[in-house]
Amino acid sequence: MEGLRVVKDLLAPQTPCSRCQSAGCPWDRLAGQPICPDCQEALAQGEGEPFIVRTERHRCVICQQPGTVRYLTYPLHSAEPVEMDLCPRHFQALLARRLDRHAYHQLSRQLQTLGFSTRQVFLLHEAFYDEQGHSLQPVPEW
Repeated sequence: MEGLRVVKDLLAPQTPCSRCQSAGCPWDRLAGQPICPDCQEALAQGEGEPFIVRTERHRCVICQQPGTVRYLTYPLHSAEPVEMDLCPRHFQALLARRLDRHAYHQLSRQLQTLGFSTRQVFLLHEAFYDEQGHSLQPVPEW
């Protein structure tokens, strides 16, 4: 399970958002760049600046396809962040809260092996997915 890991390296958790410079919380990181929830939402809705990065040679934690983007998040009640490698398709689906049931369950199982529940990860929270992995509140398509 090399596509999902707990990051034990010391990060600067209070680094401002790379897009709006908002500070105050440990923001998620997309390809190593801190990004606040508002900027993530704008990105998911297609309202923010495009997010363009080179993919890395790692395999997707969900589908094992090569060519991924690193997504790091701070699970609730955890001192250490979790980082996952996601192919562009699953990265977009996670950000837009549109993971299909299979992808949701695959990621859920792998998070459990690290001792985390999907409820601890914001974009997989029960406000967005039901217990069966159906999307409840996807980002609206424009």
